Amino acid sequence: MSALHHLAIHEQAPPYECVTSPDPSVSNVDPFDADFEAVLSRLKVSSADRVLVYLAISAMKLGGHRYGAFLDAATTAAKFAVYLSYLEQAKNVRKTSFLHHVEPKRVRAIIKEVEELLADGRSLTTLSNQEPYYLIGLPYLWQEKYPWQPGSPRLLRHELTPNEQDQLAAQLPPEIPNARILDLFEFLDLIKLLHTTSQEEYPPARQMPLSDALTEHIKFRLIHSGTVIQLDIPFLSIPVFALARNHYAPRGTRERASTMMDDVARFYKLMQGWVAEKAGILRALEVFDVEPDQRDEALAELDRLLQAWADKYHRDGGYPMVLQLAAGTREPGEA
Repeated sequence: MSALHHLAIHEQAPPYECVTSPDPSVSNVDPFDADFEAVLSRLKVSSADRVLVYLAISAMKLGGHRYGAFLDAATTAAKFAVYLSYLEQAKNVRKTSFLHHVEPKRVRAIIKEVEELLADGRSLTTLSNQEPYYLIGLPYLWQEKYPWQPGSPRLLRHELTPNEQDQLAAQLPPEIPNARILDLFEFLDLIKLLHTTSQEEYPPARQMPLSDALTEHIKFRLIHSGTVIQLDIPFLSIPVFALARNHYAPRGTRERASTMMDDVARFYKLMQGWVAEKAGILRALEVFDVEPDQRDEALAELDRLLQAWADKYHRDGGYPMVLQLAAGTREPGEA
């Protein structure tokens, strides 16, 4: 379905916001400030070590994961790396041992542990992300399934008078997408359709049912992010929901940190393909200077160019592609 495969998320980082009670374990202060860079410079941290430091800060400070949980996750990741090397080396324990400087006895123990987890169907993940990635597809699915034409009622409920329809429309922010307002049941059906469609990408053993708790979590995330607006209307017995913008992006430090983790993991995978010289992978890096008062204009123009480029080449059922990009301030000494 096009709604799940043609996705666009282009946005500048807004000021930190949160509509729920603040989490004391999460700081809204930029963890990668000048003091952070000064410490790394004094320690002469390599690029590889810098990646590990970024990951630790993101998981522990922004993600709220415990110190012990991060150490467990790092150990698990190292074990998984050893096991993958074991498979790549045609299950040769000695070659794997030599490659990673690990005693053969320890390699065998790691192999046994990982294979037991795989046999039991358990996950190796210890730092989990509860944000369903497919939320970014909801604005597309909503407009595809419930389009709205100017001049027609936003909410298809025959018992509403024209005056009540006007009152409802007056509560909507300007320039919202051309999508109908949904009642509670239609909105929940849309969430169910989005979840069910996304699960078709996984084998049956990995598919996750849509529980009431997950439904409420998805509903909260959509409203919390500002993607969806809930309207409580006096002349209606149930709430109604409006699509407020064409894209989903999480709001709040912890939610955005989880998204950052997903992006970094995806970027690593793409770059590994670039290192292996696989076809169909582009690495892009542009270094330039811009007039300070033109910076926002330049980013907005780039946003439009990326959207037009994706729209030009997108075809439903075509080869799956992803473009991931971030633009910002260049640090001194960066190429």
